[in-house]
This record gives sequence, C-alpha cells and structure tokens, in this order.
Amino acid sequence: MSDRASEKELDQLHAVVAMLLSNELSRACIRAEENPSDPGKAISPQLIAQAIKFLKDNGVAASASSPRLDDLTAKLADLDLDDEVLSRMTPQ
Repeated sequence: MSDRASEKELDQLHAVVAMLLSNELSRACIRAEENPSDPGKAISPQLIAQAIKFLKDNGVAASASSPRLDDLTAKLADLDLDDEVLSRMTPQ
C-alpha cells in the first residue's frame, strides 16, 4: 500500500481545488452577467454553497462590518423576496 500524501502534496491539491472553484465562480458570474434575463444562466445555488463551505472549512470569514460586504448588504436590503417569489409563480 502507498503511504499517505505528504503535506506538500496536500497543499498542492488544496491550491488546485481553490483555483478550480475560483475559476468556476468567475465563469458563472460572467455567464450570469451576460444573460441577466435567462434563469438558466444564473449562478447555481450549489456552486455558491460549495464556495461558502470551502471558505468556512478553511476558516475564512469576514466581519459583518467589512467593506467587502457593503455591496451584498445593499443588494439584500433592496431585495423584495415576496415579489421575487411571486414573479416566478405568475404564468407568463
């Protein structure tokens, strides 16, 4: 049987996974921005969940007062979930 992976090999694997996840998120953002009216081009909740899990598993967090969260906070404040849900339920 082979020995366990070395720390260097695990670091390399971690770096590759981080790069792949980052690249996929970038591609998904571009697709979503280029096709804002196409729900099929929206960023998948699964991809977002994977990214969040990766960050959480690696101890990456931002404080609620972080300037990087200002844009997200503003968008969430403007979002009317009732209208969003109802618009999807209304026959076209």
